[in-house]
Amino acid sequence: MTEMKTAILSDDDREKVDKLRKLVQYDLTRYYDTDFNLLRWIQGFSENIEETGVKLRAHLKARASTWKLDEMSKAPREHPIHRHWRYGITGLSGVLENVVVNIEQCGRTDYWGMLQTHSIIEILRARIPDLENMLYHVMEVEKKTGKQASILFVMDLTELKYDTRLYQLVVGPLKCLAEFMSEHYVELIKFFVLVNAPSFVYALWTIVKPLLPEKTKNKVRILSSSNWKNEILEYACAESLPDIWNSPDEPKLFTAKVSPPIKYPENNYWNAKSIKDPKNLQKLRIAAGKKLFLTGKMRKNDVLNFWICANIDMGFGIFRTDEELEEDISKMETIYPLFGWIPGPTLVPLEDSITIPKSGFYKIIISNEKAWWNTLLIDCKFSEAFQ
Repeated sequence: MTEMKTAILSDDDREKVDKLRKLVQYDLTRYYDTDFNLLRWIQGFSENIEETGVKLRAHLKARASTWKLDEMSKAPREHPIHRHWRYGITGLSGVLENVVVNIEQCGRTDYWGMLQTHSIIEILRARIPDLENMLYHVMEVEKKTGKQASILFVMDLTELKYDTRLYQLVVGPLKCLAEFMSEHYVELIKFFVLVNAPSFVYALWTIVKPLLPEKTKNKVRILSSSNWKNEILEYACAESLPDIWNSPDEPKLFTAKVSPPIKYPENNYWNAKSIKDPKNLQKLRIAAGKKLFLTGKMRKNDVLNFWICANIDMGFGIFRTDEELEEDISKMETIYPLFGWIPGPTLVPLEDSITIPKSGFYKIIISNEKAWWNTLLIDCKFSEAFQ
């Protein structure tokens, strides 16, 4: 077990961290309760400590949900998606202090095939453990050094091709993931460094940049297409960079090992399987800017099933309360993390089963709050308690 060193904080940061810890003390777990985890939230938001506490409490409740985020970093990496979306941590930067390197093979990863095969929720279920693993590595460095650590997120664009699918991915599902990271893994990333970028990436960046959270876009670095192999050494040592970057006619400079991702076969896409929708689907309409609560009374060990298809973007989460009429989710227990933006239209139905951990009133929230004009149309089926 890593011996923990005392966190090195300024007097001002120490005062803020202690105040924030007191505000969230009843939701804070032993695993997540470190000075630097709290400091990241303070650094990430310009609001006062009370407002930061509200955001952090929402995250801590998500951690305590049936997804059990605290346990994810130690779980085996064996989700079917993981063969197609490879593990990327290669070691310490060796150049930037207390920085862990993560290689994302963006150009080779078949994100389009992934979205045609798995629901967004299932993709997040596979991806969040990797984010938790990044957090775990950062926490381990902080224990050893007593100094704040972070992630160098290297985005390898090798083999990236421009087509309409790429644009749809960037402004839809990948933007959704970027927002999720900025909301839940606050200040974990030091830089997003794009390497081997095709020329069209600069034009795409001009379009995408205004859509990203301010702090995210300020961390992006796009290296030159001709000299990126030298420029990346200003961010990380060669030992932490993948050997697949070595050219046959050049010295073997880079030595880290990463596995190439596997593409998805088109005959395994959801729409190629001829799977019939469930019978007796319920149809819901939610006006722009509105949300809907579905309430069901359930007992411990009951099973909550859901199946959802939507025509546009939506928000979704499941909560528990003792009060049937309660609609303030900040006063409820989080059972299924609130995903504020799930891109639509749905390509693969959102489908899952949850064993009820505690008796009470369960609230399924379906949100169209981000829409200005469009009505959210839902085809869905839930457990009988919600009919």
